[in-house]
Amino acid sequence: MRILSVGSLLGVSNTCVQRTNAMKNLGHKVDEVNTTAPYSFIDHVINRLFRYHIPVYHRDKTGANKKIIDLVNKNNYDIVWIDKGLTIYPTTLKYIRRKLPNIKIVNYSPDTMSLRHNQSQQYLESIPFYDILFTTKSFMLDDMRKLGAKNIQFVNNAYESTFHYPRTLSTEEKKELGDDVGFVGYWEKKRCKSILYLVDNGIHVKVFGDFKWNKYRNYSPNLTIIPHLLKGEDYAKSFQAFKISLCFLRKMNKDYQTTRTMEIPACGGFMLAERTNEHLSLFDEGKEADFFDDDEELLRKCIYYLQHEDKRKAIAAAGLRRCINSGYSNINNINHMLSIVQSLN
Repeated sequence: MRILSVGSLLGVSNTCVQRTNAMKNLGHKVDEVNTTAPYSFIDHVINRLFRYHIPVYHRDKTGANKKIIDLVNKNNYDIVWIDKGLTIYPTTLKYIRRKLPNIKIVNYSPDTMSLRHNQSQQYLESIPFYDILFTTKSFMLDDMRKLGAKNIQFVNNAYESTFHYPRTLSTEEKKELGDDVGFVGYWEKKRCKSILYLVDNGIHVKVFGDFKWNKYRNYSPNLTIIPHLLKGEDYAKSFQAFKISLCFLRKMNKDYQTTRTMEIPACGGFMLAERTNEHLSLFDEGKEADFFDDDEELLRKCIYYLQHEDKRKAIAAAGLRRCINSGYSNINNINHMLSIVQSLN
């Protein structure tokens, strides 16, 4: 098929880039329009105003709407695939439909798009003009229908098999990227509380995160804070370098699973994640990953698995096999979604 992929198309570890590459690897001809530009103070102000329900539009700083229209004028696309689409105007989608009446206009987002902090004015106005929306949030289907979605489908998160896979790490990489327990991600109150609970009870933890973690840099000798998020190869290597990789869910997004749900096991890491029904359906508890409900259970399992290396490594290996055998990769997920799109009337 001929596909126009629109989204945040910068960086090898960007999941939008990985989805676009999966389309190419499936043999489709794909053109690209990037929507990402450096974040500025003006963007911050616009976001704040929008969150207070003032109908301001996000800035299209890359000229994505014009680029889409120019490409649609030149090429006969089967699908326009829009990742999130916060800067894409409904007028652009209506133009695409007039120009190519048989085209399928698709929206995909890994975020909870029923919540205001993930939306934009353009996005809200565009929802009714998508033929189908794909979401990794099973709980928000009805909410999105109330916002105008005429067809919305739930899909699981996915890992990128050309990027998320086990490496052979050097001794230096293990030291730099690893620790007994590790977490890569943004600060949130609940996950911070859990990590400090582990640290206070003698567990060595390393965090690669945003600036909000900085206030804890001198909290304890058991806690190492690296004040930046990992990208590229180091991101994938860290899951293997940690003896235990923590998988927290974002409370502000009401997640039941996240991209790390797939990425940690796919990289050969041992995953200890928050227990949810979706996590339990994706990996067998105590066999392919392990889970916790509260800080006490988290601590108990960290102590156990740090003392039982063979068990930990066996679970990590089984988790990797589950990712492969159950088809949790991007290429399988994208192929599944594209088959759904092709079946639409």
